[in-house]
Amino acid sequence: MSGEGFEVLDHVPLGVMVFDREMRVRFWNACLEEWTGLRREELLGRDVRDRLPQLWEPRYAGRLRDLFAHGAPAIFSSQLHPHLVPAPLRSGRLRVEHTTAVAVPAEGGGFHALLTVQDVTGLTEAMADLREARDEARRRASIDGLTGVANRTHFLEMAGRAVALARRHSRELSLMALDVDRFKSINDTHGHAAGDVTLVALARVAAAALREGDLIGRLGGDEFAVLLPETSHEVAGQAAVRLREALSAESVEWDGRRLSLEVSLGVASLHPAGDDLDSLLGRADEALYEAKRQGRNCIVLR
Repeated sequence: MSGEGFEVLDHVPLGVMVFDREMRVRFWNACLEEWTGLRREELLGRDVRDRLPQLWEPRYAGRLRDLFAHGAPAIFSSQLHPHLVPAPLRSGRLRVEHTTAVAVPAEGGGFHALLTVQDVTGLTEAMADLREARDEARRRASIDGLTGVANRTHFLEMAGRAVALARRHSRELSLMALDVDRFKSINDTHGHAAGDVTLVALARVAAAALREGDLIGRLGGDEFAVLLPETSHEVAGQAAVRLREALSAESVEWDGRRLSLEVSLGVASLHPAGDDLDSLLGRADEALYEAKRQGRNCIVLR
């Protein structure tokens, strides 16, 4: 209604609507016309619920009742429904709004409800992109760039937490140490690129052979470790056998030759009293070196 002094709100970069206690539209600004495709002339004096029924779901209706009853402001977020948006955003998402409702004095007493609608889609999408970039940075910081398994820092951090948790709750936990047999010979004979392909294949096969809850990490060079939560010494030995057999069954093709994936493995299990990650890793390494001394391509349990 043009005489009520709301015309100045045509010039603000927000959607603004005003309606009375009977939900009749008293004002509908130019910004809302652009966003919704609904012209002011179609709405003035009409029940706003006739054209925008989805805006009067319970979360809106209750707050608006409070506003008319007490003059209390209300702030809430919403999304315009598809048929209110003339064209989808490039991302395919709906426009995201931040909506504020306040009571304004009406001519002759009482209140009108004035709603401002701010389009925060760009901000919302920018924040989502920022979260995605942050998550990707964290992921990259925790994985080995060559093989895609956990890097040394991330593996040791997760293993340290798992050991502390297992000790606190008297749970079983085991750890494997493994490396590629005669890896230096692969590098010296075929070059470091062949060695890299071998390590990538090892990580791929090992990840497929292990349980979902197990964690494999590359500690450096051809040295890997596998954390086995909730795993007894016996079960860890069985897992090591499956892993060695899976790797032995694979080979890497390089320059017309087949390079084996044979590994030596050392297995150690957590001692509830007095054991920590360093001692557990130390015992697994000792078992690995013993496997090397016994002729390689075998498993030693400690």
